[in-house]
Amino acid sequence: MSQQPPPTHPRATRTFAEDDAPTVSLRPTTYGPPPTMPGGGRPAGTNTMAILSVVFAVLFSPLGIVFGILGRRQTRRTGQPGRGLATVGLALSVVFLVVGLVATVYLTVLAAQVVSSGSGPVPALVPDQPEVSEPQNGPPPASRWGRRKPEAAARLEAARAGLTELSERVSVPTENLVTPEVVRRLCWDWQPADDAQAAVEDFLRDAQARQWQRELVVPVLAAALSATPAP
Repeated sequence: MSQQPPPTHPRATRTFAEDDAPTVSLRPTTYGPPPTMPGGGRPAGTNTMAILSVVFAVLFSPLGIVFGILGRRQTRRTGQPGRGLATVGLALSVVFLVVGLVATVYLTVLAAQVVSSGSGPVPALVPDQPEVSEPQNGPPPASRWGRRKPEAAARLEAARAGLTELSERVSVPTENLVTPEVVRRLCWDWQPADDAQAAVEDFLRDAQARQWQRELVVPVLAAALSATPAP
């Protein structure tokens, strides 16, 4: 008994021509390079943070430092131009910040010294100028002496004349030789004494007159007080 061939499917009877047969390639598929941005893939133009670091180095240096650091980081990561500019802005910001801090400290110390010294330096005409306060129960105004105590008015006039001559001779203002209030008290309360110079010396020492003042004015005042008549 002979073996029958298997039945064929109707579509299996289709034949392909030699040129129509599909081919399979064993070579790996290659692709072209990806599209690039203009300028080689780097962002165009100078980095904005680098520019701002230079601008704010003068306007506000702390912010210039921040922009300088950001500019250096961005240009290093992206390759964008401006790394050198960011470095310059960072350096300038640091310099201006240090200068500003030093100037602020200096001005603060200077202002504190001015405030502590008061309204300003007082020119000293003569060193060691005594400070004699006005007495609360001192003599009356000199304009009334002629009526109330004429001999005291005469003593005061003679003392002022002698002090004026002494002031011109030694080139020292009269009020720096001895304060007017001390002279008025001396002339008002003066009592005749055997040693006029010793009495005047003691009075001026109690009034806190300096040694150089006493050496100059004691002879003049003693002569003026001795020349006037006693009451």
